[in-house]
Amino acid sequence: MADDLTGTADSAIGCARAGLTTAVVLGADHIECADAVAIDLDSRGESAAEAARRHRQALFTWQGRFHFLYKKVDSTLRGNAAAEVASLVAIGGMAIVAPAYPATGRTTHGGRQYLDGIPIEETEVWTNEGIQGRADLVEMFNAAALKTATFNLAALGQDDDNVVAALIAHRESGVQTLVCDAESDADLARLAALSTRLDGVFWVGSAGLGDHLPAALGLVGTREPIPTLAAAPHTLIVIGSMSAISHQQADRLLESIEALTLIEIDAIDLRADAHESAFQTLEMRIDEALEQKRDVMVRLRQGNDRNAAEGPALSLALARLLSPRLERVERLIATGGATARALLVGADVTQLTLLDAPDTGMARLLAETSTGRLEVITKAGGFGDSSAFERIWHGQTRNH
Repeated sequence: MADDLTGTADSAIGCARAGLTTAVVLGADHIECADAVAIDLDSRGESAAEAARRHRQALFTWQGRFHFLYKKVDSTLRGNAAAEVASLVAIGGMAIVAPAYPATGRTTHGGRQYLDGIPIEETEVWTNEGIQGRADLVEMFNAAALKTATFNLAALGQDDDNVVAALIAHRESGVQTLVCDAESDADLARLAALSTRLDGVFWVGSAGLGDHLPAALGLVGTREPIPTLAAAPHTLIVIGSMSAISHQQADRLLESIEALTLIEIDAIDLRADAHESAFQTLEMRIDEALEQKRDVMVRLRQGNDRNAAEGPALSLALARLLSPRLERVERLIATGGATARALLVGADVTQLTLLDAPDTGMARLLAETSTGRLEVITKAGGFGDSSAFERIWHGQTRNH
């Protein structure tokens, strides 16, 4: 279970790599017949109470239908992680919490979250969204009235039997959330391998821990081969994220691909009080490029008048503009979970098949639309280096 679409998809990549048929669904009511089901509950922008309610309801809906529970949280601790985890412990058991994602610079030390060695609260990830406080997992869970303990790297570095014994001791003492440090992929692999020896637990983390759990749990599938996709698909790229990283990636791609049509949109043209003529002009420009079979990049211009609070409304406006046009392309690349979700829901797509990870922090999915198959690539705004879109464009991969 996850709180936004990009995280839903990338946290389940480990399942797809293990050969499990993996479905991504936009809402808990979509009961899929798959080895692994990743559910986007779209709760990141909701109140803590509503986020908790959605998770409780999802767990109730799926009760008796699953063997293992993974609660995906943002590796930069945005959203309502504490409230969501608190809603699950009564049924799930002790939460093994490890949100680190070292492949993207996210680490946990002393129960605090860092990005490239900098406390998360000091980075643009939090300042862009006006998040206050400290990225301290222990403080967050204590504030949610959860009995919390920490598990540092020294504890994880003991011999296997001692690590397992320590984990069991925490569970038996009534710990509800065990916050685990991790600074490398090897730390997460070891935590996954040893914590899966316990019963009465579930896991909380990002794509980092999610990559290792299927193997640790001994899950191996025999899904059908990935279907052949268009070699040079007609593509719509949508940059809805506020992250400077996504815009750097977009700039780099534009510099290298002359045939790519750029349509930049000011937030003012998508607001409810915008002139309809401005919206119609955007529609005409996009239609003209698509009719000429040109690949199109649509991005929200980074301006001082844009703020995170209007993100959901802007995503819905983008969907109104672009969702009806998805039937005219073969591939959608979208940054930002809210943007990707709004575009897909606007096109009546609520279930997708997870295929693979074309790059670190990205997911490739396949959707069935009224007019055929649509390849979908999602990326959280802050993931990847400046060449990430270029690699995707040229069919290169760089898996972590």
